[in-house]
Formats: sequence, C-alpha cells, structure tokens
Amino acid sequence: MQHAQSRAISLRWAGRGALALLAGLVAFGVSPALPASAASWSAPVQLPGSCGSSVAVNRAGAMAAGGTFTAADGTMHVQACASPDGKTWQAADLGPGGSEPHGGQHPAVAMSPDGHVVAVWGSAVGCPAACDYIVQAAVRSPGGGWGAPVTLSTELYFGGGGIVLGMDGSGNAIAAWVGSYADASHYAALPAGGHWGPAQTLSTSSVEGAARNLSLAVSPDGSAVVAFAGGGDGIWAASGTVLGGFSAPDHVAAGDYSKDSAPKAALDDAGQASVVWSRTGATEAVTRSPAGTWSTAAVLATQSSSSVATAIDGAGNAIAVFGSSYSWHLAGGSWGAAASLPAGSSGGLVVADPAGTFVYADSGGNAFTFAAGATSFGTGSGSRGSLADLKIVPGHAVMLAADAVSAETVN
Repeated sequence: MQHAQSRAISLRWAGRGALALLAGLVAFGVSPALPASAASWSAPVQLPGSCGSSVAVNRAGAMAAGGTFTAADGTMHVQACASPDGKTWQAADLGPGGSEPHGGQHPAVAMSPDGHVVAVWGSAVGCPAACDYIVQAAVRSPGGGWGAPVTLSTELYFGGGGIVLGMDGSGNAIAAWVGSYADASHYAALPAGGHWGPAQTLSTSSVEGAARNLSLAVSPDGSAVVAFAGGGDGIWAASGTVLGGFSAPDHVAAGDYSKDSAPKAALDDAGQASVVWSRTGATEAVTRSPAGTWSTAAVLATQSSSSVATAIDGAGNAIAVFGSSYSWHLAGGSWGAAASLPAGSSGGLVVADPAGTFVYADSGGNAFTFAAGATSFGTGSGSRGSLADLKIVPGHAVMLAADAVSAETVN
C-alpha cells in the first residue's frame, strides 16, 4: 500500500501540469519538498561477454552493451552484447580494435526504436612499425547479426577526448571525435537505414583552439549539441542537428588554462540545454534558451569537482551533479544553491526523460529515481558495483555496473 501511494505521488509530479505549477511556485520564491519515486530496480543480470563499458536501451526494452577483451593472440577486440528484453543476452566479437583513444567508452553504443544497434570505437593499426589511429563503426540489424566494421576516419587523436555517440528518436545516429591533425574535432552521421556520411569538421584549432573532452547530447527530435574544452580551457558548444550539420561553435565560458575541464551537455526537444564543467577553483554551468541564447556562466561551487554530469527534461528543468553535491535549474528560474547528494554518494551520472523522470546513479552503482525539483532522492537501488553507464528512454531506465545490467520501469 505504501509503495502504491509513493508511486501515485510520483506520477502526479511527473506530469507536465505539475512541472508548470512547480515553475510558477519557484517564480514566487516557494520551494516545495518534492517526493522521490520508490526504487524498483531489477536484480543485476550479468553480461555474457566483456561488454561493461557502455549500454543503450529503447522503448521496447531491448538493450545493447559494448566493451573490449583481450583475444588469444594478445590483441584487443571489440565485443558487443544485445538483448531483446534485458534478460537474455548474446555476445559478438566485432574484431580487433577498441584500444583508442585513451579516454571515453570503448565502444560507445546506441539503439534505435526499431532495434538497430550502432557501435563506434577507436583503433590503432599498423603498429609497431607505424601506428595510425582510426575511428570505426558497426551496425546490428534488429534481431539479426552485426555488419562488418567500416572506417569513419583515419585521423583520430589518440591521447584524449574520447569518441561520443548519440541517436535521435528516428534512429539517426551521429558520432564525434577529436582528430590528430591540428587538434580539430569532427563528426559523421548515419541516417536511419542508410550509410555513414563523410567526416565533417566541427571545430578548428585556429578558431576554437585544440579540442578535447567532447560531450554530445541528442534530443528525440534530432537536435544536437557538442560541448568541448578548447584553447585556454575555454568551454565551447556547437549546436545543430544530427542530419543537418552544425553552426559555428559558441564560446560559452572562459577557461583557466589548466587543461582539465571536461564539460557535460544535456538537451531537450524544445531547444533548451545545459552544460556543466569543473575547472580550478570552481564548478560552473550554463543553460541555453529555446531561442538558442546561452546564459552567463553560473558558479555552482567554489571548488573543482572530479566528475560532473547534467540532465534536462522536456519542460526545461535541469539538474547538475558534481562531486557529492547537486543543483537544480528549474524552468524559468536560475541555478539553485548546491545541496548534498544522498549519504555516501559522489560522482556518477544523471539522466532524464521528456516527461520529467530523473535518475541519478552514483559511482558505486546506487541509483535513485525522482521528479524535477526533488529535495529528497528517496531509497536507492543499493550499490551494484562500479558504475559504467546510465541511460533512459520513455518507459525504461538501465544501469550498467560491474559488467551487469539493472533496469527500472519509469513513467
């Protein structure tokens, strides 16, 4: 009875009407204490292969995961796992690769509404005589097998930044990475049911400076934002669409030349976005209006954070998670004061769906589900091990921790 009452309360707050009411209350200086959703995470399902780096889920509950393993000959291989329901899994060896770049997911995976899976990774070839670093990708048809890997670029910066991958609600995919020539950043798009387009330039060192630490956010309608650190550790954000390309990046904040900022971005269908990052002596954030205007950087904390994350729902409510703290930016308002995460929680990832369900998972794989503006996160899932990835789509949230997948039905 208590669980049903908690879920009913959560559902009432998850609706857009409640979010609009909340925004109005905030505008008048009222901060109601919002309830959290009851935890209902499934027991962890151990993956059949070495797929513990990234995970994806679609509305039907189908899932995919990716990782790497060392083959008998000592070379690193990419492995992908797929499941129709998150319970029964099949693993596939996609061949040599996955050793590059030094940071990020190896590989990154995404899943379309109809069950197509896309995996993207970096590889070193020609070693030890003359190493080249390339970007590769493979696609799995719904319920079928994986196609042969294709090369998206022969120019990958191996030292840092990582490869990022996103997919919109129609199944169009986009990948972005930092190139080895002049530290420019690039992207390529895969139309649903089509073939990868040619690599395009996103930023150049002559204008934005040497790019690193890319973050990609894609909304269901196909809008996209790539945030990255550039010259002098300044924060840049390029806006566009998965299939239509990007405008010139906007300089959203100055840096401190320490070369350690790693911004994280979130985006909704209305064009509202949030970007959060940490630098020496501060953790900061900006938001973007539906008209495309970026706000002035707000200081969320007067100390740096080892990890940051952000999420935004369909009403424009955003959350930033940094270190052992979090801050809300509710629609129509501004960033609130930093508050403490649940006891024992720090780092981790946060996601949101369009209807206003937020999920935070800390670095130990303890996940909490709550509504926009919540001041209490409620009961968590319990620690599931080292967190690797967290994703949400309408109806489903999935967490990858310690090479096992846990799922939750969300409303």
